[in-house]
Amino acid sequence: MITKRTPTKDGRKYVFIIRYKDIYGKTIQYQSPRYMTAKEAKEQEAIYRLKVSENKVNRSGITFKDVKREYYEYMKPKIKPQSLVKYNVLYGHLEPIDNVRVNDFNLDIYNKLYNEIEKKDLSAIYKNKILGMLRCLIKYSNKYHNTSDEMLKFIENITLRNTKKEMDFYTFDEYTKFRSVINDDEWRLWFDMLYFMGFRKGELQALTYTDIDPIKKEVSITKTLTTKLKGTEFYVSSPKTKTSNRILPIPDNIMSQLEINFQKYKKYTNFGNSWFVFGGITPFKDTNISNKNMQYSKLANLRTIRIHDFRHSCASLLINQNMPITLVSRYLGHSKVSITLDTYSHMYKSDLNTLTDYINKLKFWKMLSQVLSRATIK
Repeated sequence: MITKRTPTKDGRKYVFIIRYKDIYGKTIQYQSPRYMTAKEAKEQEAIYRLKVSENKVNRSGITFKDVKREYYEYMKPKIKPQSLVKYNVLYGHLEPIDNVRVNDFNLDIYNKLYNEIEKKDLSAIYKNKILGMLRCLIKYSNKYHNTSDEMLKFIENITLRNTKKEMDFYTFDEYTKFRSVINDDEWRLWFDMLYFMGFRKGELQALTYTDIDPIKKEVSITKTLTTKLKGTEFYVSSPKTKTSNRILPIPDNIMSQLEINFQKYKKYTNFGNSWFVFGGITPFKDTNISNKNMQYSKLANLRTIRIHDFRHSCASLLINQNMPITLVSRYLGHSKVSITLDTYSHMYKSDLNTLTDYINKLKFWKMLSQVLSRATIK
């Protein structure tokens, strides 16, 4: 659009104004310098529009390596730092196509990549995360660089074959045996809170004394901790999901242990309630947690389960006590009851005879039998 503006000292007053989207999809409004005539302004507008168009054409030759870098920066303000670490790991599995232009990505290249992913010693669920990242990169490139997204229809998830997530757990008797060999009060408390309260490791690492209400005997879970960010010893952020924010009642035995632990740290002159429950000034380290887990399981002559499996153990314990699935879901901080059902449904008793036993005991059948008996006599 050509328009007039206040003339400069030498009489230039015509400008052109155009609106266009840059390579990131952001709308840009550009106003040119002033020109002497409307014709000159129009000619310069045509030249400028050609440059914008050429830039877009050149960008359509973008490679996956470039898209990965852009997508990382695009997502940076939208997700947690620890999630960005996972992005880099997923990116590593897509390195074989780094130098491939998105517009050149075809079925032959995809099949070779897919076969390489299939050969990796990874779970089907994780392989699908890699393929999911590939889809995200193609969609992003299509949106912001107008590249082809035709390959999306060929990128399908690997069939899970109805397999459950790999998990293990300690029965109550096994955990009692595990607990009996722990000779340190703080580590005993740590594993008790994992086993009986279903904490995630990061949630328990991030726990401070400000999160504990000794009067109400409640603990507020509002954050999680990771030690996997480069350049930081540890990083505290919000929990995994919104429903991971939860307030749990504290069992009496654990409350007593927490009080003992609190009195131990309270003796330090610089102590404050912002100290970590486990570790004091700095939280328990991942390596120490892993080492202690292996040490105690070996002493107890038990198999070593993962730290996250103590959370599964808590779920198993609650389910075996016939706790409703909705209550288990709230206790664990799942975003949906369906997640709890999908993860732990196999732990519920599947004996249908228990259902028929219940129906057989209903008074209705006795009443119906009496009615039929009287009808037969008549």
